[in-house]
Amino acid sequence: MNQPADHSDLRTLGICLALTVLFGCATSTTVIPVSVTPPAAPPAAETPFVPPSPLGPVVAPGQVQELVPGGAIDWSGKTVWARGAGVVDPGNSSRDLAWQMALRAATVVAQRNLLEIVKGVRVDSDTRVQELVAGHDSVRLRVEAVVKGARQRGPARYDSLGGTVEIEMECDLYGEGGIESALAPQPVVGPQPENAAAAGLSPAAQQSLRHYACLVIDGGDTGLKPALFPKLCDDRGAILLDPRELAYAGATGAHTVQYVGALGQVAARPDFGQPMVFRVREARGELGTDPVLARADAAALREMADGLEFLVRTGRVLIKLAP
Repeated sequence: MNQPADHSDLRTLGICLALTVLFGCATSTTVIPVSVTPPAAPPAAETPFVPPSPLGPVVAPGQVQELVPGGAIDWSGKTVWARGAGVVDPGNSSRDLAWQMALRAATVVAQRNLLEIVKGVRVDSDTRVQELVAGHDSVRLRVEAVVKGARQRGPARYDSLGGTVEIEMECDLYGEGGIESALAPQPVVGPQPENAAAAGLSPAAQQSLRHYACLVIDGGDTGLKPALFPKLCDDRGAILLDPRELAYAGATGAHTVQYVGALGQVAARPDFGQPMVFRVREARGELGTDPVLARADAAALREMADGLEFLVRTGRVLIKLAP
């Protein structure tokens, strides 16, 4: 016959069951990891835009020049120079006076030769200085004034065998007192302060100038010729850049496009920066001075917006001509 369970046994059994349930739940509990997303890092501040500084002359005088009888048009040195000679009078009792008279005669001859060379300077693809001088008395007088104010280039040379004194005179192509200023309808002012050309640059221009500090137009073997104001065009004839508009507005002063014959030494300069290089497809115009770019290259320059004008104003547009 079964005996009723003792209350103490029932209590013990209850405690055991409770402990079993408790520890069983603890060992079977699945821990679900909680994904904690770290706070988003603040966006990195964009580096402040620092425009390229004015480049100034990039090659030595004489690298790109046209030699003509009696002198040369030095496009890389941005000058025109001519030589002249005067005869020392052997019958003059005063050697110093004879020398001074010969030097004065040489100066007159050099200025006359200089004027003739200046008249042959290409202004743009259709015009030389001589055509503007012939058609406008005011231009003629200003050009003649530039030539009369020419400076002596190096020391005078005495030829003892020929009994002559020879000198060279030169004037500037650009800037105040140069040919550019004489041709302008109003005087060309000097260069602006370094940061003036960068004021108000569009975001598109700033973005381009963060990557490219110069524009190089490679004339290749197209026969491209130098001029005071070469117009940069696309293959449909649309003008991308006319430096004359900037110069006559008094914005460039002595800065304009620079002609170079080689880029090795230029590219090695620490202030040159990364260039954007485009190859000329053809030289356009009666005098062959306007470089024409392919459509895709022209589109890339249009994206720069006012950045192209900034590069001209800071002397950072280079045109490479065939040696």
